Amino acid sequence: MTKKDKNYYLSLPWEFEFEKCPEGGYYARVKGISCYSHGDNLEHAAKQIQQALETYIEGCLEENIPIDEPFSKASGKLNIRTKKTVHLKLLKLAKEENVSVSHLINDAITKMYG
Repeated sequence: MTKKDKNYYLSLPWEFEFEKCPEGGYYARVKGISCYSHGDNLEHAAKQIQQALETYIEGCLEENIPIDEPFSKASGKLNIRTKKTVHLKLLKLAKEENVSVSHLINDAITKMYG
């Protein structure tokens, strides 16, 4: 089992968001946790948010506060429950289109959410 120290948390696949501020510079945040920063330009904002993340992680570890880890693993499997009538409609539609129900649902999800 991996030791969950500062280096462990810094190695996780954090997602960063950057937004141009109307007053100038860029606002930066780490998705999924309360970690924010600002920079004069995009490069500066990227450096600032990295430093803010490191400080955030250090503080949480010192205070024994749990750190929500970013999502990094997906199996590709999705099990859902639905009404029998919906399942029957899906079975009929999949048969008409000559595809599996899984394929039909995957296409629908991809069209809707990319």
